[in-house]
Amino acid sequence: MKKFQFMVYFLLTVSFLVFVSVSEAGFLKKNCSVFQKNCDLPQIQLLGTKTSLIQNDSLEGWIATNGKTPSNAWSVKDGELHLHGKGGDVMTEREYKNFVLDFTWTIAKGGNSGIKYRFKRYDGKGWLGLEYQVLDDFNTKEGEKTKNNTATLYDILPVNGSKILKPNQELNHGRIVVNGNRIEHWLNGRKTVDVWVGSETWKKAIAASKFNGIAEFGENTVGHIMVQDHGNDVCFHEITIREIIKTTAKPKRYRFFKRNKETSKNIAFW
Repeated sequence: MKKFQFMVYFLLTVSFLVFVSVSEAGFLKKNCSVFQKNCDLPQIQLLGTKTSLIQNDSLEGWIATNGKTPSNAWSVKDGELHLHGKGGDVMTEREYKNFVLDFTWTIAKGGNSGIKYRFKRYDGKGWLGLEYQVLDDFNTKEGEKTKNNTATLYDILPVNGSKILKPNQELNHGRIVVNGNRIEHWLNGRKTVDVWVGSETWKKAIAASKFNGIAEFGENTVGHIMVQDHGNDVCFHEITIREIIKTTAKPKRYRFFKRNKETSKNIAFW
């Protein structure tokens, strides 16, 4: 009899946990735009094929912001995009919506560059976009500024925890994830920025930035990807993109064992 009761209790408990998990996932997915604090629900992302934005020995696919061919200061050799000297910014001919962008770089000592996305022309303001800062933090004053150093959302949000940045001539790996209203920056395997466009955090950060007063800045869902000329030599050894085809909510897993908070904070498990 006791064994039978135990089995009944066990099955009821399991059923309840499954019901709560599924219900919670559906509720949060439906109400994510309203309850921003709950929008960290793990997701399954269906990604397209990884495509290189750098052709072997050609600047094909890249244009200057005036629509013309990039200057000779930009070159592609062995699948790497180089800037030597002053060449102006370059951007993709195509516009992109939701994607995972991976890139690796080395930069001159004290160098400054960046990758901008959701890049578009604003009336009276010119070309603007959200920026993943690429910088030699160790040899420049910009590296000392909280919202301006490597892997920040430039002048909007600082990194949200510890980061690992290698010296300027060593290879660093960056990642930008744009998925609807969610923006993520990664540096060498650690998440540095995670924000929802339109959230209270976003609104406060924009209000305190140089982009305050630019209506709907960064809220466009489609835009070019731009590589910045900041007057310093820089080499992007790889720039690849995987477009996000579909995203679905994934129910939270109930954890019965304690995990290391320090490592789980910035490193993805899903």
